Amino acid sequence: MTELIIFDKDGTLMELGSVIVKLADDLINEFSSRSNIHIPKSEIKDAFGLIDDQLDKVLRADSVKSIVERLRVLPEGERMADWTLSQMEHLSTDNEVDDIEIIEGGKDTLKRLKEAGYQLAIVSADDQYSMDLFINKFELSPYFDLIVTSDNTEHQKPQKALIDEIMDKLNVTASETVMVGDTEMDVMLGRNGQVKKVIGVLSGSGDRQDLRDADLILNSVSEIHIDQIK
Repeated sequence: MTELIIFDKDGTLMELGSVIVKLADDLINEFSSRSNIHIPKSEIKDAFGLIDDQLDKVLRADSVKSIVERLRVLPEGERMADWTLSQMEHLSTDNEVDDIEIIEGGKDTLKRLKEAGYQLAIVSADDQYSMDLFINKFELSPYFDLIVTSDNTEHQKPQKALIDEIMDKLNVTASETVMVGDTEMDVMLGRNGQVKKVIGVLSGSGDRQDLRDADLILNSVSEIHIDQIK
């Protein structure tokens, strides 16, 4: 029986920032569609998913470094990283918190699942500052038993150790855990952790091809029902 549901943040519970998505799409068009090398959209967008729509924070060295390091390992990675750095130099925002939006129905879903007795966790490669902006704006802290960011774990998606750490802290087994996310990386995390079920959602950067290894694909977290996760 399911005891724990682990949620990704960006694209799963939080809407992707429009400016960041555009930059990722521009990168895809600049390299992927103009070469013979296939680079899944999710791999590029996962790199940008390390931060969200907080563009002033994107310009901070740690965030830029995280994105660039993820890009460099892809085919054409050095060129993609250099191009991205040049584009980021021109980004800025004065409305960091105002730009953050929750997926429609997301809070109602968390409330419903919490009231049903499930433990809930949220995991993101963002730092705690970025996570807190989202959690605090929508008053979500009462719903989560565990919040995992790059500041409080040494592991990262899709490492098995990351999901093992979450399950250990909440004293549950893989057979009692469900993973919910919007990217291929989230699906891989669940698969590597051998969880009971992986649910993919189409509200973020992943499409059905990216989420093909999920057990169930929904339009968004608002469609999650108790009978789907028991």
